[in-house]
Amino acid sequence: MDNTLILFAGMPGSGKTTLARMVARRLRIPAFAKDRVQRILRDHNLAEANTGDGYYIILDMADEQLSLGLNVILDATFPLDHFRTVASEIAARYKAKFCAIYCYCSDDQVWRDRMTNRVQYVPGWKPVGWDDVTRMREYYQPWNDNALFVDSLYPPEQNLPAVLDYINNASQKPYAPHQPSEIYE
Repeated sequence: MDNTLILFAGMPGSGKTTLARMVARRLRIPAFAKDRVQRILRDHNLAEANTGDGYYIILDMADEQLSLGLNVILDATFPLDHFRTVASEIAARYKAKFCAIYCYCSDDQVWRDRMTNRVQYVPGWKPVGWDDVTRMREYYQPWNDNALFVDSLYPPEQNLPAVLDYINNASQKPYAPHQPSEIYE
């Protein structure tokens, strides 16, 4: 596989971490999760739990891995174009592929039910709840067609082959931010 930055994004409870971990295991690629970094920052009184500091750290870690010629997976909500663009620029700096995977659940009731029984991957970190999802919807910037959209209504084992195929066929096309005029049209 060519040098690749794989970005798993989506709202809390959308299945991104489960898929990111499956891909990391399958392809033997390091995965850096914003929640894990943010927990360490919080535990050591370096940042509050709800800051964007974890994004800057995982993006820097991706930069380091790509500079070594290694592939890397980033796992976070990535609600803003800014963080997505920075990730894409890091990939471009190393002539690496930028492979964005946007996870979502097309059924709000199923999604909400899953939020109550989520797997806690990060020890000592309480996953956010449905109220946080509702709040995030107000500012989560939409994706253009520059990501693979994965509906977590389907089991991760069913989504995995499409994700792996997308990663294997990714190009060096950079992330293109959603244009504000498109949001309101």
